[in-house]
Amino acid sequence: MSAERIGGYRVVDLSKMVDPATSTRTCRIKRFYQESTKDYHSEATVESHLGTHVETPLHYADGWKDIVDLPVTAFMGRAVLLKLECGPTARVTAAMLDRADKGRVKAGDILLLTSPYHCEPFSNRPDDRRPYLCRESGEWFVQKRVKCIGFGDGVAIEHSVKDACDVHEAVMPKDIMFLEVLQNLDQLKSGVFFLIYQPMPIKGLDSCCVRAVAIEGIPGLAE
Repeated sequence: MSAERIGGYRVVDLSKMVDPATSTRTCRIKRFYQESTKDYHSEATVESHLGTHVETPLHYADGWKDIVDLPVTAFMGRAVLLKLECGPTARVTAAMLDRADKGRVKAGDILLLTSPYHCEPFSNRPDDRRPYLCRESGEWFVQKRVKCIGFGDGVAIEHSVKDACDVHEAVMPKDIMFLEVLQNLDQLKSGVFFLIYQPMPIKGLDSCCVRAVAIEGIPGLAE
């Protein structure tokens, strides 16, 4: 189930399930018996950009901040869903973001982006019609002083190497992160909600898979 209720709150799981048997990125689980404690453990070998994952500035340049350099509050907070209205394979412009924003975005927010066009991320399929991020998008995010940009299969960051580099170079020096490979964005009923996506606090890690969870119905967090 992607959505459940806890008390008066609605909880939506935005995370992609990863199966080691079918994953195209490194994901190996080795189960073993620990003789000294008489129980089972697992040895996991995973790529840092596996499944739903958060990327810190270290992802783009040596010496920039890693998972541990950022406070725990960098990985949770007020989130706004921006539904982009555009044609196929559109460049995501400041005007397009303004129309989707409608004045809701505040400094320190997390943005989740989607559109009418969907394609499996990072598949490089010829039928990919998703709008794509570029330097202008990145400069808009910086101007709004958001802390993270997330997307599922409705927006592309990998449209071209140049566009991907441009948007990374715009946002990551400002400690703005990316939250990639989300799912179930269509299950959200509110455009403003609380979002948690906590990584493991491992020093030197540029990115980490997360369990991204949206919580709807918190007082003060609504459109």
